Amino acid sequence: MPYPTAPADVFGLWVAWLLMLMIYSYPLYKENPVFRFAEHTYIGVMLAIMLVRTSITTTINMVAPPLMKGRLDYIIPIVLGFMMYFLLSARYRWISRYPIAVLVGAGFGLGMRGVLIPNILNQVISTITPPATGAGAVDWWNYIYIAIGTICAVMYFVLTWEHRGAMGYATRLGRWIIMIGLGAYFGNTVLFRMAMLSGRAQFFLQVLKIAPM
Repeated sequence: MPYPTAPADVFGLWVAWLLMLMIYSYPLYKENPVFRFAEHTYIGVMLAIMLVRTSITTTINMVAPPLMKGRLDYIIPIVLGFMMYFLLSARYRWISRYPIAVLVGAGFGLGMRGVLIPNILNQVISTITPPATGAGAVDWWNYIYIAIGTICAVMYFVLTWEHRGAMGYATRLGRWIIMIGLGAYFGNTVLFRMAMLSGRAQFFLQVLKIAPM
């Protein structure tokens, strides 16, 4: 990709570069007015874009087609959606509690449905299901490790039974396995942050024409 030549593209590139430096002034120095300006600018622009895009998408794809087909039952969620805007009024803010209650209840129900199967049932099935016939040593190792690790990690959170004797050995092993899992998760997080930092460093050099676009 060649370096942009249009004045608007060059201006946008340098504005993005300066805002990036303003954002990184917080971890490199401390919170300062430059960082707060970039932070507020980013939040304001993203909020405006999301508001406009969501409004257009909702109106064109979700509101207009059902009403044009005579689906009058869609009037109920539309009215509930408009009731959310009473959050902006201190006097009539109580009206917005009803759509918020419906939204939270529906979200909780759908969330429980989505969490129960993949995070609990699938984990139990994977723990008690041995590898298929002809599986290699690695498959059996993974099966034994996951089974023992899951059982011991769950036993670590059994607080109604004193962790002594055989229970103490199992819970101690469960704590080690939990620490290994958290360490791996933290390592993945660090790698992701480093990948983001390398991407920003590449953008920094590209704007200065030190690295190719």
